[in-house]
Amino acid sequence: MSFAANYLKRIYVKRTPEANKTIHVLSSAFKAEFSWHNMRTLQECREACGGQGLKTENRVGHLKSEHDVQSTFEGDNNVLMQQVSKAIIAEYVAAQRRKKPFKGLGLEHMNDPSPVIPPHLTSTILRSNQFQTAIFCLRERDLLIRFAAEVSQHQTRGESKEYAFILSYQLAEDLARAFTEKAILQTVIETEMTLSDGPLKNVLGLLRSMYALVSMEEDSSFLRYGFLSTENAADVRKEVTKLCSELRPHALSVVSSFGIPDAFLSPIAFDWIAANSWSPSQQ
Repeated sequence: MSFAANYLKRIYVKRTPEANKTIHVLSSAFKAEFSWHNMRTLQECREACGGQGLKTENRVGHLKSEHDVQSTFEGDNNVLMQQVSKAIIAEYVAAQRRKKPFKGLGLEHMNDPSPVIPPHLTSTILRSNQFQTAIFCLRERDLLIRFAAEVSQHQTRGESKEYAFILSYQLAEDLARAFTEKAILQTVIETEMTLSDGPLKNVLGLLRSMYALVSMEEDSSFLRYGFLSTENAADVRKEVTKLCSELRPHALSVVSSFGIPDAFLSPIAFDWIAANSWSPSQQ
């Protein structure tokens, strides 16, 4: 997600009038996805740290209180995701009417034939950026077509365009998530491609695969709409477990790579045993 955030910063700094729409759509999508992820991560950390996660000095509770507002600040996340879907379907309808190729918002893959997912997913396939890109594009393509068809059906029955969107809100949220996660994955792959072969690229490849496969495991739309079979979903889950084992030795280095100053960290980030010990004079 930090790669995606940096990408958004770059296109904002070099923005042109033509890029304003892309900036608006991506910022809406990333803000919602990042803030939801933020709260899930803080909760996971709090539970993983046991009683230490509840101690005031370790700041997890403070961070949760401070960041919880992000889910509604500068726009409710669910509303922002609906804005994303509206922007995407507008591009879809315009391309259909003009009978011209898709251009912009990362929808260019809609101009190509629909990706074909192998019936049997090996570890090599699951970890390949080609497969990950293909299945993320397939999900976005299929959900966009479904969303457009459902909105059109509601309008045919006499509903207004606005109310048709509301009635199709479940597909809209699935589509927005598909768009967002595909955009994040693309920024990681683009960064990875700039690196020479070596340990750094290898670790980034593990992180990319972890992000892609966890997204597949957590989003029920992969199973609901048949992008993954039940057997393939089980393969994805097993591969996530393998990735956790392979990434564990690098976990501290990955966290340290964000360069968070020590002053921002809590006692639990250092010698937490010493931080919780008592001297004889204190007993």
